[in-house]
Amino acid sequence: MKYTVNFQFPTFGLQIFHNGEILLSARFFNPMLEHLPVYDGGDSNLSVKIVEQLESYVKNPNFKFDLPYELNGSPHQLKVWDLMETLESGIVLTYGEVAKEIRSAPRAVGGACGKNPLPVFVPCHRIIAANHGLGGFNSGNIFFNLGIKKWLLEHEGVKIK
Repeated sequence: MKYTVNFQFPTFGLQIFHNGEILLSARFFNPMLEHLPVYDGGDSNLSVKIVEQLESYVKNPNFKFDLPYELNGSPHQLKVWDLMETLESGIVLTYGEVAKEIRSAPRAVGGACGKNPLPVFVPCHRIIAANHGLGGFNSGNIFFNLGIKKWLLEHEGVKIK
Protein backbone atom coordinates (compact mmCIF):
# COMPACT_ATOMS: atom_id res chain seq x y z
CA MET A 1 0.00 0.00 0.00
CA LYS A 2 1.17 3.53 -0.74
CA TYR A 3 0.55 6.37 1.71
CA THR A 4 0.85 10.11 1.28
CA VAL A 5 1.64 12.72 3.93
CA ASN A 6 1.27 16.41 3.08
CA PHE A 7 3.16 18.69 5.46
CA GLN A 8 2.95 22.45 5.40
CA PHE A 9 6.02 24.48 6.30
CA PRO A 10 5.56 28.23 6.87
CA THR A 11 6.02 29.07 3.16
CA PHE A 12 5.75 25.80 1.23
CA GLY A 13 4.49 22.25 1.40
CA LEU A 14 6.24 18.90 1.25
CA GLN A 15 4.37 15.84 0.00
CA ILE A 16 5.90 12.57 1.20
CA PHE A 17 5.13 9.13 -0.21
CA HIS A 18 5.81 5.94 1.77
CA ASN A 19 4.73 2.32 1.89
CA GLY A 20 4.14 2.08 5.64
CA GLU A 21 7.70 0.87 6.25
CA ILE A 22 10.04 3.28 4.43
CA LEU A 23 9.94 6.70 2.80
CA LEU A 24 9.80 6.39 -0.98
CA SER A 25 9.97 9.95 -2.25
CA ALA A 26 8.97 13.54 -1.57
CA ARG A 27 8.10 16.58 -3.62
CA PHE A 28 7.51 20.24 -2.86
CA PHE A 29 4.14 21.82 -3.46
CA ASN A 30 2.71 25.30 -3.26
CA PRO A 31 -0.05 25.29 -0.63
CA MET A 32 -1.56 28.40 -2.23
CA LEU A 33 -2.20 26.38 -5.40
CA GLU A 34 -2.67 22.87 -4.02
CA HIS A 35 -4.91 22.39 -0.98
CA LEU A 36 -4.02 18.91 0.22
CA PRO A 37 -5.15 17.03 3.34
CA VAL A 38 -2.48 16.06 5.89
CA TYR A 39 -3.04 12.36 5.21
CA ASP A 40 -4.16 11.08 1.86
CA GLY A 41 -5.00 7.45 1.18
CA GLY A 42 -4.89 6.15 4.70
CA ASP A 43 -3.01 6.41 7.91
CA SER A 44 -0.07 4.53 9.37
CA ASN A 45 2.39 4.76 12.24
CA LEU A 46 5.02 5.99 9.78
CA SER A 47 2.72 8.82 8.66
CA VAL A 48 2.43 9.98 12.26
CA LYS A 49 6.23 9.79 12.75
CA ILE A 50 6.83 11.80 9.57
CA VAL A 51 4.58 14.63 10.75
CA GLU A 52 6.06 14.56 14.27
CA GLN A 53 9.63 14.73 12.95
CA LEU A 54 8.88 17.50 10.45
CA GLU A 55 7.18 19.50 13.23
CA SER A 56 10.30 18.95 15.38
CA TYR A 57 12.52 20.21 12.55
CA VAL A 58 10.39 23.34 12.13
CA LYS A 59 10.71 24.04 15.88
CA ASN A 60 14.41 23.12 16.03
CA PRO A 61 16.56 23.34 12.88
CA ASN A 62 19.15 21.10 14.54
CA PHE A 63 16.68 18.22 14.79
CA LYS A 64 18.00 15.05 13.14
CA PHE A 65 15.53 12.97 11.17
CA ASP A 66 15.35 9.32 12.07
CA LEU A 67 13.03 7.87 9.46
CA PRO A 68 13.62 4.70 7.42
CA TYR A 69 14.35 5.02 3.71
CA GLU A 70 16.40 3.53 0.92
CA LEU A 71 17.95 5.62 -1.81
CA ASN A 72 18.01 4.19 -5.31
CA GLY A 73 20.04 5.91 -7.99
CA SER A 74 23.16 5.73 -10.09
CA PRO A 75 26.50 5.14 -8.35
CA HIS A 76 27.31 8.84 -8.84
CA GLN A 77 23.98 9.99 -7.38
CA LEU A 78 24.44 7.71 -4.39
CA LYS A 79 27.90 9.21 -3.71
CA VAL A 80 26.45 12.72 -3.74
CA TRP A 81 23.45 11.76 -1.59
CA ASP A 82 25.65 9.87 0.88
CA LEU A 83 27.81 12.96 1.31
CA MET A 84 24.70 15.15 1.79
CA GLU A 85 23.55 12.87 4.59
CA THR A 86 26.74 13.70 6.54
CA LEU A 87 26.10 17.46 6.53
CA GLU A 88 24.79 18.76 9.83
CA SER A 89 22.21 21.53 10.03
CA GLY A 90 23.83 24.90 9.30
CA ILE A 91 26.78 23.37 7.43
CA VAL A 92 27.01 23.89 3.68
CA LEU A 93 29.35 22.82 0.91
CA THR A 94 29.61 24.19 -2.60
CA TYR A 95 28.90 22.07 -5.65
CA GLY A 96 32.63 22.31 -6.38
CA GLU A 97 33.64 21.14 -2.91
CA VAL A 98 31.36 18.13 -3.20
CA ALA A 99 32.72 17.42 -6.68
CA LYS A 100 36.29 17.52 -5.41
CA GLU A 101 35.43 15.24 -2.49
CA ILE A 102 33.85 12.55 -4.69
CA ARG A 103 36.04 13.15 -7.78
CA SER A 104 33.30 14.46 -10.00
CA ALA A 105 32.29 17.74 -11.66
CA PRO A 106 30.19 20.53 -10.13
CA ARG A 107 27.47 20.26 -12.80
CA ALA A 108 27.19 16.51 -12.24
CA VAL A 109 26.83 17.16 -8.50
CA GLY A 110 24.09 19.68 -9.26
CA GLY A 111 22.35 17.11 -11.43
CA ALA A 112 22.43 14.55 -8.63
CA CYS A 113 21.12 17.15 -6.16
CA GLY A 114 18.22 17.86 -8.53
CA LYS A 115 17.35 14.15 -8.62
CA ASN A 116 17.33 13.74 -4.83
CA PRO A 117 14.14 11.75 -4.16
CA LEU A 118 13.87 12.88 -0.51
CA PRO A 119 14.48 16.63 -0.24
CA VAL A 120 14.65 17.97 3.32
CA PHE A 121 15.31 14.46 4.72
CA VAL A 122 18.43 14.11 2.54
CA PRO A 123 19.55 17.75 2.72
CA CYS A 124 20.35 18.76 -0.85
CA HIS A 125 19.58 22.34 0.19
CA ARG A 126 22.94 22.33 2.01
CA ILE A 127 24.81 22.28 -1.32
CA ILE A 128 25.25 25.84 -2.61
CA ALA A 129 26.92 27.82 -5.38
CA ALA A 130 30.62 28.71 -5.39
CA ASN A 131 29.80 32.39 -4.70
CA HIS A 132 27.84 31.24 -1.61
CA GLY A 133 24.59 32.05 -3.38
CA LEU A 134 21.72 29.59 -3.63
CA GLY A 135 22.63 27.87 -6.88
CA GLY A 136 19.84 25.65 -8.22
CA PHE A 137 17.38 23.52 -6.35
CA ASN A 138 15.40 20.35 -7.00
CA SER A 139 14.61 20.96 -10.66
CA GLY A 140 10.99 21.95 -11.29
CA ASN A 141 9.81 25.53 -10.77
CA ILE A 142 13.11 27.23 -10.02
CA PHE A 143 11.59 30.45 -8.62
CA PHE A 144 9.31 28.64 -6.17
CA ASN A 145 11.98 26.09 -5.27
CA LEU A 146 14.76 28.64 -4.70
CA GLY A 147 12.49 30.29 -2.13
CA ILE A 148 12.24 26.92 -0.40
CA LYS A 149 16.01 26.46 -0.42
CA LYS A 150 16.47 29.96 0.98
CA TRP A 151 13.92 29.31 3.75
CA LEU A 152 15.54 25.98 4.72
CA LEU A 153 19.04 27.47 4.84
CA GLU A 154 17.97 30.57 6.77
CA HIS A 155 15.98 28.34 9.15
CA GLU A 156 19.28 26.51 9.81
CA GLY A 157 21.16 29.77 10.37
CA VAL A 158 23.00 29.93 7.03
CA LYS A 159 23.39 33.40 5.51
CA ILE A 160 23.11 33.36 1.73
CA LYS A 161 24.19 36.07 -0.69
